[in-house]
Amino acid sequence: MGTVWPPGSCSPMSRSSFPEYGTCRQLTLFEHGKPVLQVLTSQQNAPAAALLIWLRARWRIENAFKDLAHNYGIDWLCDYTADLIPDITPVANPARTATKKLRDTAKTDHENAQKTLAALTTSTLRPIATLNKQIVTAQHNVTKTAATLHKHEQNLKKIPAKIPANKAKPGLLRALPATKRRTLQLVLRLLAYNSELFLADHLNTYLKDPNEYRTHTRNFLHLPGTITYTPTHITVTLQPPANPRLTKALTHLTEELNHTPPHLPGDHRPISYHITPN
Repeated sequence: MGTVWPPGSCSPMSRSSFPEYGTCRQLTLFEHGKPVLQVLTSQQNAPAAALLIWLRARWRIENAFKDLAHNYGIDWLCDYTADLIPDITPVANPARTATKKLRDTAKTDHENAQKTLAALTTSTLRPIATLNKQIVTAQHNVTKTAATLHKHEQNLKKIPAKIPANKAKPGLLRALPATKRRTLQLVLRLLAYNSELFLADHLNTYLKDPNEYRTHTRNFLHLPGTITYTPTHITVTLQPPANPRLTKALTHLTEELNHTPPHLPGDHRPISYHITPN
C-alpha cells in the first residue's frame, strides 16, 4: 500500500547532481493524496514547505495578472485624453558628440605628429642643419597638438553625456495620458476583479468544486435578469442556471449576500438578490 499524504503536504526531498548544475533537490507537493506540483531547486537550506509556499504564491500572482489582462483589460488604454508636457526624456547631448569629434581629430593629429618626429630622429637626411630644423618644427607640432588634445579632453569632462530632450530641441513636447483617469480605470478594474474573487470563494462554500468554481462564477455574471429600482430598495432578479446543482449553490450565495446587503456608491438603498423560481 502506498503512502497517503495529508492535504497540502510535501514528500521527503530527494537529492541529485547534474553536470554543470550541481546538487539540487526535488520536492513534490501532495494534495488529497495526489502529487500536484514538482519543484527542482538548487536551494539546499530553505525548508521544503516554505519553498513550495513561495512558489505557489508567485504563480498565484502571475495567474492574477493573467486574469486581469484577459478578463478585465488591465493593460488596455481606454482613454486617449492626454496632456502635453515638456519632454525631459534623457537624450544624447549634441554638444558632447561635437566635442568628441574634435577630441578624436586632435588625437589623430597628435599621433601623426609623434610619428613624424620619430621618423625624423632616425632619418639619414643631409645636411644635418636641415634635418635639425625639421626636428625642431616636428617637436613644436607635437607640443601644439598635445595642448589641443588636452584642451578638448578637459572640455569633454565638463559636458554631460545626457540632457533633457527639450534642451536639445527647445520647445519639444510629449503627450502624457491623463494620469487621474488612467488610475481611476485601474482601480475600478481591480475592484471588479476582487469582487469576482470574493464571490467565487463564497460560492465554492456551497458548490465545493475547486476546479471550476471560478469559471462558474464568471458565467453567473452573464446570467439574464432584471433590476428593479424603488425609492427605498434595489432588487436584482436573476434567471436560474440550467444546472440544478449550480442553482442551489447560487441561491445560497444570494441569501448570504442579502444578510448584509451591498450599496451602490453614494446610494443609501440596499441591493437584494433573488433567483427566479423554476
